[in-house]
Amino acid sequence: MKAKIYEQFSLRENLNEAETLLATSHGVMFLSDKKGNDWYELQKGFSANTLKIVFDENGVINSASYDASTLWPQSFSLAEVDVIPESFDIRSRGDKWVFNGKKIIERVYSAAEITEQAEAMKGSLLATASQKISPLQDAKELGIATDAELAQLKQWMLYRVLVSRVDTAQGKEMTWPEVPTDVA
Repeated sequence: MKAKIYEQFSLRENLNEAETLLATSHGVMFLSDKKGNDWYELQKGFSANTLKIVFDENGVINSASYDASTLWPQSFSLAEVDVIPESFDIRSRGDKWVFNGKKIIERVYSAAEITEQAEAMKGSLLATASQKISPLQDAKELGIATDAELAQLKQWMLYRVLVSRVDTAQGKEMTWPEVPTDVA
């Protein structure tokens, strides 16, 4: 089966009397795609055996389900597909997959996107290290640090320096330092 594609859903403004009542009394929102297809009516025609995917203008898959009623494609497009890559997991998120207009494929990240992800990882690792260092540093400065705490402080400070030196522009070639283990 060829994938059925419904482009760019948005909130529908021209509601009939019954829809207006539902919208005002129960907060129901009505969507339609670019061609005017109503979201709730479309759901009735979907097969229970096909995967429905919600994706953005770049094809990046936002969510997926065999049950269309669990999806909300506002500001996204939707496709009904029956061919799914073996390693595709409908629970996975994080833009690992894209829909290319015909099928689901693994996303290939640009060098800039890889660097951006690495910068985010670096920031997160540095924040974690700083959180670990702060109370240990306080204990040292107050003169109440144990030998084990001083050893941990040294490990975490070294780790933070090593993380700060990671060149995120190296792409997939970069390696992260090993996270310190707690010293007993």
